[in-house]
Amino acid sequence: MTASIQDTELVGHIITLGDAAVGKTCLLQRFCNDSYDSNMLTTLGIEYFQRAVEIDDKSILMQIWDTAGQEKYKAISASFIKRADAVLLTYAVNNRQSFQHVVDWIEQIKNNTAEDVCIILIGSKCDVENRCVEYSEGEALAKELGVDFFETSSKENINIDQVFMTAANKVKEKLEGPAISTRVSMRISTRNKDEMNVGGRSDGNPGQSWRCCG
Repeated sequence: MTASIQDTELVGHIITLGDAAVGKTCLLQRFCNDSYDSNMLTTLGIEYFQRAVEIDDKSILMQIWDTAGQEKYKAISASFIKRADAVLLTYAVNNRQSFQHVVDWIEQIKNNTAEDVCIILIGSKCDVENRCVEYSEGEALAKELGVDFFETSSKENINIDQVFMTAANKVKEKLEGPAISTRVSMRISTRNKDEMNVGGRSDGNPGQSWRCCG
């Protein structure tokens, strides 16, 4: 499943959305770096991750922008939504309000993306005991919205790969379509932080992250 970043043939833009502290960054840390930190700080602004995966003998570089859920950062989120191929919309199963806010995030997505954007609804922290949003509720909402749905646990590594491989498959289908075939050769240099508007390190690992706006 993992591919070399240097040999990627397709580049997909993915963004996380959802309220603050629902586990978006932990989700990405688990997928990109295979790590989990229970003391992970809430993202401020935008954090960037990437990982290359292989589907049907074709390598795909997944460039993932992790957005902050606080109200004051929503304008920043909107600018990244506009260029997204896929959106990972996340709520926490132990936070009823974050689930109720999904419809607000959906409205923001609709106002800022093309109709063919892939949306995956994620109920994070499914390992917790103080659950207040049932699986059936998330599944029903996803069905109503016409999107894919997963419950995940970054701590226990539940359904993490399934989420991202579903996104990668959707992105691959979109990028190989005739409407945007010119994007297949697109590259963003991981060593030019000015071009990416992020700062940090690049050590060549399959999963890398940069933090900005902190």
